[in-house]
Amino acid sequence: MCLIVDANVAGQFLGQKGPVLDWLLGKRGNPRLVAAGKLREELARHETVKRVLVLLDRAGRLRSAATDDIRRAEHRLQAGGHCISNDHHILALAIISGARTLATLDRHLARDFKNARIVSNPRGSIYSDPEAHGHLLRHSKSCGIEIEQGHRGRASRKRS
Repeated sequence: MCLIVDANVAGQFLGQKGPVLDWLLGKRGNPRLVAAGKLREELARHETVKRVLVLLDRAGRLRSAATDDIRRAEHRLQAGGHCISNDHHILALAIISGARTLATLDRHLARDFKNARIVSNPRGSIYSDPEAHGHLLRHSKSCGIEIEQGHRGRASRKRS
């Protein structure tokens, strides 16, 4: 399962102990943080988050995407005129990576992320409240990584 964390909540979800960080550093499932291009630069400006990025990268839990692919997707989004937010780089990252869960408090970005004309197959989900949205960290499929339930409920990885 892959998660994108918007810079506006990076300190809250990645910079301090909590459900997202516990999930990313835990042993269950196959969690990945997706960060590339402009978003990765924004996240790295926060010193604590920067250390978490290094830790996740070393653990193989930080997923990236090619900058050129993200830029092309950004240009298509800008030309399409469907976005109400100014976060084309995050939407492009979701499209390119296949990540369908976004942690954000930005209402315009959340509307764009859930808009089927922008993010689809499957549509995006918003994680903003750890108590109400904890189930989003247990998706079985996101960004080409699927978790199958094997014998005795053990999760095994399956690439699609």
